[in-house]
Amino acid sequence: MTTVVLTRAASDSQRLAGLLAGEGFKALCLPLMTLVPLTIEERPELPEPSEIWIFISGNAVRFGLPVLAPLLNNHKAPTVLAVGAKTREILSHYNISSSAPDRQDSEGLLAMPELNGDSVGRVTIVKGEGGRDTLADELRCRGISVTEFPCYRRCWPEVDLSVLKGEADEWIFQASSGEILSRLTTLLANEDGQALFRFPVVVPSDRVAQIATRLGWRTVLRADDASDQSVIRVLHHWTECGTST
Repeated sequence: MTTVVLTRAASDSQRLAGLLAGEGFKALCLPLMTLVPLTIEERPELPEPSEIWIFISGNAVRFGLPVLAPLLNNHKAPTVLAVGAKTREILSHYNISSSAPDRQDSEGLLAMPELNGDSVGRVTIVKGEGGRDTLADELRCRGISVTEFPCYRRCWPEVDLSVLKGEADEWIFQASSGEILSRLTTLLANEDGQALFRFPVVVPSDRVAQIATRLGWRTVLRADDASDQSVIRVLHHWTECGTST
């Protein structure tokens, strides 16, 4: 039986595993990343109140909002943008209304009308430490004042890959970012697991699909985005049609 290997942080992988079980898929949680909140000493100073707040992930909401909520509440009707539907849903749990782009990534955010007017106000991007600079760099090129507020750190623990030996006839790997995909590829290569590259890998975008091809993955399944439902849709399509998307 085919098993879907989930590589997100533990809580995200466990949530998706539960959804996959309901859809008839077997899943193995193999978190390649842990998330750690930055301490007061590690975080930058609190930003000035902004007209536009961008939350780059659900984890940016979980780790950042407890710190930033007073600033959002003190500013008159700030515009809040979420990178995708899941992030918008998490914001709604805090009674914060937000908008999300159809394309759920930095490029999708950059195309939103809120960030393309003639009088875009100060923007604060709530994010993890490191990551892509595309969003902030492009906004600054547009002459917009941008503050980045990292509030958590990605850590890469040691991973036991022995669970991938002999437990299943077929695997499908899932990698929700270029960072996770690169980490997965390196781990497999170091453990002499290059033969596993013949199995499909699910990725969230054309950009990550191109990385997967360069790294040697033979079958790359491109989901619409990194959301749970997009992963489920592409898995159904693959199992029903037996072709990549």
